[in-house]
Amino acid sequence: MRPLTLYSEPFARTGNIAGEGFRRLLGRPALGLLQTVIREALQNSVDAASPGNGVEVKLRYRVLGGEQLEQFRTLAFSDLPPGVAEQEDVEAETPRSLRSVLGEDKLGIFEIADFNTSGLGGPTRADAVSEGEELDFVNFLRNVGAARDTNLGGGTYGYGKTSLYALSRCSTIMADSQTTFAGQPVRRIMGCHLGNAFEDDSEGLPKRYTGRHWWGRDDGEGGVDPLEGQEAVHLACALGFPERDEARTGTTIAIIAPHVDDNADLPSDLVEALLWNFWPRMCATTPHGKRLRITLEIHGEEIPLPAPEQFPPLDLFARALELARAGKGKEIRSQKPKALLGNLAIVHGLCSPRSEIARKDESLIPRQSSHIALMRPVELVVRYQPGEAYPDDRLEWAGVFICSDETEIERAFADAEPPAHDDWSPDMLPKGRQKTFVNVALREIRQEAQTFVLPKQANSRTEEKGPSVAETATKLGKLLGQTSSRGPGRVARPGGGARRKKISISPPRFIRLETVDGQRTAIFEADLKNDGSKPGMLLHATPQLVIDGSLEDAADLPPGYTVTLLDMSLNGDTAPPGGIRIGHKGGNVVCRVTMPEDAAVGIKFTFDEGETA
Repeated sequence: MRPLTLYSEPFARTGNIAGEGFRRLLGRPALGLLQTVIREALQNSVDAASPGNGVEVKLRYRVLGGEQLEQFRTLAFSDLPPGVAEQEDVEAETPRSLRSVLGEDKLGIFEIADFNTSGLGGPTRADAVSEGEELDFVNFLRNVGAARDTNLGGGTYGYGKTSLYALSRCSTIMADSQTTFAGQPVRRIMGCHLGNAFEDDSEGLPKRYTGRHWWGRDDGEGGVDPLEGQEAVHLACALGFPERDEARTGTTIAIIAPHVDDNADLPSDLVEALLWNFWPRMCATTPHGKRLRITLEIHGEEIPLPAPEQFPPLDLFARALELARAGKGKEIRSQKPKALLGNLAIVHGLCSPRSEIARKDESLIPRQSSHIALMRPVELVVRYQPGEAYPDDRLEWAGVFICSDETEIERAFADAEPPAHDDWSPDMLPKGRQKTFVNVALREIRQEAQTFVLPKQANSRTEEKGPSVAETATKLGKLLGQTSSRGPGRVARPGGGARRKKISISPPRFIRLETVDGQRTAIFEADLKNDGSKPGMLLHATPQLVIDGSLEDAADLPPGYTVTLLDMSLNGDTAPPGGIRIGHKGGNVVCRVTMPEDAAVGIKFTFDEGETA
């Protein structure tokens, strides 16, 4: 099998963009580099899906060594650009030389492969005119900064791809694509490297080069085209790229020597980045034509991805997404000019225990959610707007805002996104209707995020100071059934004639969720203190529904919102339905309460004398 042929781009008389300039196009995204790459690559995969077809994506990290590495070097990079050997990194941001990276004993490769997408089709030369054909190949591998051409798509095709090169320690990628051109299936492979501009006189005449290099097959005119046909199929197999055939169209992007920490945190970092950014496309309620099916493989081992509904707080976000999709949230409107800008839905519930993935330091997943996910109708998260959290950390909330799919409005939000697609920046828009749309929406969303927990009085015209956090926490504590009215910042005073309680029970603590006979069930526990002075006293537990932070009695609940106490135990001994006769015992009280799908529950403890605990 013949190795790929190298082509180094010379500067044209009219000028070109140098490789180092191309690398800087992405700017400095707010997200980490690995998260930026995953977002950019999967957004492009979603945009490349045919209407009505869900996308499959496989992310794989592998390390080559020995014969595998030697074969990879020989077939893909036997010919290296002149001058590249001297491009050792002298600054932290300068990439390593390709020659030095390939000379190491091990070579890491991070692959992002999509299936059921259109692949990199169209002509392979940037100056070719081809009516009726998309320009995906040249826009991805040849051109710089091509405009977005996907209606309601996820990204501006071109600029964000520089993140792929930035993730490589040697700014090098390879693309393997099964696609169509002129109505016929075709397989294509090409490599690309972004180096620094340099001069070379190996041909007898000094010449300046941009630092952009491609590996493919000699086109007979001094350049290279991608390797195509059966030769491309055989090379893909030899290089170990994911298998595909004419029925499995799509593209594999292989990032050579990626900047990733190959340690125990890599699987959780990838799982977290995928879920936090793409959960709307992974929910059970996502229509088949929008569904994103992702597999993750590291060192040959498949890493399971939990469903968003089973990964708090994404379960709350998933419920909010359903409401926003159906237009059942709050309508966000502009008055001048009049327009419906989108729909905002917020739900709340108990703060469920986090997965081990989300408990690590510097996790993307908040320990207590109080955020609104911002997205366009393509349902890819742009960013999260933080808001005011519940003072009681047993409660949390999550919201989703989807902008309108009306052409002018959706275009306004799309154009407000920077190259990394990680924000809505109205300052990027010229003065006019579109800028107003984005400004008004962001203002209203921020207002909702800050006031959801403590709504402002609608008719308030004064500037009186609101209640302190301590007072609010105290009130919420009472509403959630706590036994003591003592709130944060309130100190008990000695004396005063009040007799200290000898029998008491602590506020209930939410422990976890379980499924019992197909029913979501919340587990609570509390601590009973008992001096034995009233052995005949009964302890009762009453389940209640939490609505907007307050507890509602079971008698007031609408159909479908019934909560039931399954059982209660003291130190492991299950109590009869009438309650626990405390006798001389104290210790751990555990209650199991059924929980409706779209609500939170709480527990109120009382003793048989009518005293609220």
